[in-house]
Amino acid sequence: MMSISEEVVNITRKVISEENIEIGMAKLLYNETRRKLIEYELLDRNLGKKYDMSFDEFREKKMIEKLGYSWEVEKDYQNWEIARDGIETMEEIIDKVRNIL
Repeated sequence: MMSISEEVVNITRKVISEENIEIGMAKLLYNETRRKLIEYELLDRNLGKKYDMSFDEFREKKMIEKLGYSWEVEKDYQNWEIARDGIETMEEIIDKVRNIL
């Protein structure tokens, strides 16, 4: 069993206004996960606008090759892939945290 310091418990209660520390921690997790989801969605949307296509289209059309394997395009692809994976992961975590709340 893991323990949490009294200081962390008190700060969590103040920030979240929740006496039940488990619910308070779940609320913190929910809020942080939502923030990260929004970050990933923004990156996905911005790259979609930049290339005027979805990530799946970008991959299927082999745009890295078509755009000459430039550093920028390869970096965008990697970041886009991370964003897509992050969206999926954050949505899964949000569903789990909702069950706690």
